[in-house]
Amino acid sequence: MRAIISILILVLVMSQTTSAVVQDLAGEFERTEVKIGRTVLVEERTAIWCPSCAQIDPELAAVAQSHGSRAALVALHTNDAFENNASRARMQYQNLSDSRSYGTPTFFVDHQMTAEGFDAWQDVQRRILSQESTREKPEEIFIEENSDQFGIHVDFDRPSHGQLTLLFLEHDRVVPEGLDNPGEETRDRVLVMMAVIFPGTNSTLYHSNSSFDDGYTLSWDAGDLSWQDPSATSWSVIAVHEPIDGGEPYGVVEIAYREIIGTLAGDNYLAIIFGVSILLGALMVFTPIRTKDEEE
Repeated sequence: MRAIISILILVLVMSQTTSAVVQDLAGEFERTEVKIGRTVLVEERTAIWCPSCAQIDPELAAVAQSHGSRAALVALHTNDAFENNASRARMQYQNLSDSRSYGTPTFFVDHQMTAEGFDAWQDVQRRILSQESTREKPEEIFIEENSDQFGIHVDFDRPSHGQLTLLFLEHDRVVPEGLDNPGEETRDRVLVMMAVIFPGTNSTLYHSNSSFDDGYTLSWDAGDLSWQDPSATSWSVIAVHEPIDGGEPYGVVEIAYREIIGTLAGDNYLAIIFGVSILLGALMVFTPIRTKDEEE
């Protein structure tokens, strides 16, 4: 029985197939290739002027670090200076499944409205864990990023069904002066641009066009998708394979270029769990069981 339990522990850990690449700001961004994985997508409707958001958003940065590849967090700004065509289009996509009005902060986990308000995070956490255990194996879609003097270039496989949505995020985006801002001077994981790729040749680009000039560009050139962000030193691109008419994603992956804090981020976290599981399994197998005769 002990051997069976130890094997089950190892299978549980090794079956974790979330995938993400996080490159540290300490070095130059390098060419990266990943494929769509089982990362859970968490989208927050937020606003600069929102007091509850100002309290909870700094904590989300730490949550994003601790979850590593398990969860990809996106800040969708509404009714503030960071609201843009991309965030509006993303919320319209959410409305295909749930058209009710929500305040800020509101969290959608894998396209389902999960919780609203300052005390929402426990419900979000439970939903993340639930999704991790039920997500099916995604279609094999590869995403590649490389950089040159002209910006970041993204190559990808077109999906055979549904749509491939590329979410471009800026970390630590500076809040313009003079705004009603009860929080910190920066906001994390702000959605600034978005590209939606359909089967065949159709695609839609959503440039920033926020109320304050940010200089972002997103463009096609002979099938090459490239983007530039003159102000961002830290960013992420999240690829989401999802239904065209709304619904739970088939698969998600994130490529990030940001500061790595601590030792439990990303795959290091899973490696530690894996090592502990091996140790526990070995103890369960090799520790002798005392019989009643021995005890007497």
